Amino acid sequence: MMKSSNSRIAAVLTLCSGLVLSTGCVKKSEYEALQAQYNDALAKQGQLTRRSRSRHEEINALESDFDALADIFAEEIENQELQLERLVDGIELEIPSDVMYKSGAATPTVGSDGLEYAQRLAKFLADTDYLVSVVGHTDNQKMSRALAKKYPSNWELAGARAAGVARYLVDNGVDPAQVVASSRGKYDPVASNDTPEGRAQNRRIQIILRSLP
Repeated sequence: MMKSSNSRIAAVLTLCSGLVLSTGCVKKSEYEALQAQYNDALAKQGQLTRRSRSRHEEINALESDFDALADIFAEEIENQELQLERLVDGIELEIPSDVMYKSGAATPTVGSDGLEYAQRLAKFLADTDYLVSVVGHTDNQKMSRALAKKYPSNWELAGARAAGVARYLVDNGVDPAQVVASSRGKYDPVASNDTPEGRAQNRRIQIILRSLP
């Protein structure tokens, strides 16, 4: 797309330059119109160059931060205790809910491995300007009668868990204006809910980092 735009601009510059050299055959009004077109083409070329440079810098920054997080969680990634993935426009970290919450609980378990992961992440995020999206996910198992009195469905439970992680990040130094909590409940599984192993994979906290506009 950018190559095509540059080609069009180059063509305009070539046309304008050629006509300017032969201004003896060009009316003043035509010359001024061509000069304006020439100046506009130069401005657009500058904008494209700046956008390309900015995008390149953003990609480099994401790569650098991904590598930093890979070092911070190297042991957990190797042991498959959490997942880290580089996205086209950001970074995704997934923490299994079971390492942070007791069954049916919406408040993170004090001293759990999951909270320790979140604390390390908060320390990293405190000096960044990422938009931090915390998304709660569950399996498709029916809520117990006692739990359903507080959380009518897995959607509400997953939302409460996401909010709990978001609150913990904020309490540990992340700017609250950069944090969003939401729920996908049971509606975005990554594995089959037909087995205990699959359901465990589906119970997770997804944290997505994207650069602020």
